[in-house]
Amino acid sequence: MSTSLIDWTAAQFTALYTSPATDATDAEDSKLIQQLDATFAPDAEIHLNHQRNVGSAKFKEFVAGRRGPGSTVECKPEDLVETPFEDGDADAGTIVAGTATLIRTHKFRIRAAPAQTRTVIIFSARIKPNPKPQIVELFHTAVDKPFAVNLHPAHAVDASAL
Repeated sequence: MSTSLIDWTAAQFTALYTSPATDATDAEDSKLIQQLDATFAPDAEIHLNHQRNVGSAKFKEFVAGRRGPGSTVECKPEDLVETPFEDGDADAGTIVAGTATLIRTHKFRIRAAPAQTRTVIIFSARIKPNPKPQIVELFHTAVDKPFAVNLHPAHAVDASAL
């Protein structure tokens, strides 16, 4: 089976979630809207964290929040698989499913290292290829997981030994 839709899906998720190193601007908001329009069909059905058909405006808000100002974002699509939606009917589309891990690195530091947050996304997208690939149905579940911070307690010092 061709990996072209797997590659396309990975590229689209990376483009959606990867943010520039600068703070959000109107130009960046416009780029996000263009990317969403290129990725999703106008009548796409989007299920976000098991909320039925949330619509493109709420999904845009969700994505923009993960791109967040004041942080850089790295998107790593993983374990993507592809299968036909209906055997023998190429026009019905293809399902691409997998995970993506977002690593957000913030400007502030914890114990001399940049603070990071990890978001794990599990998704299943139905993609129709005509005339260009677009997602017509998306099931998207995301969980934010902060990285562990080891705060070692200060050692007690005997003042009389000084």
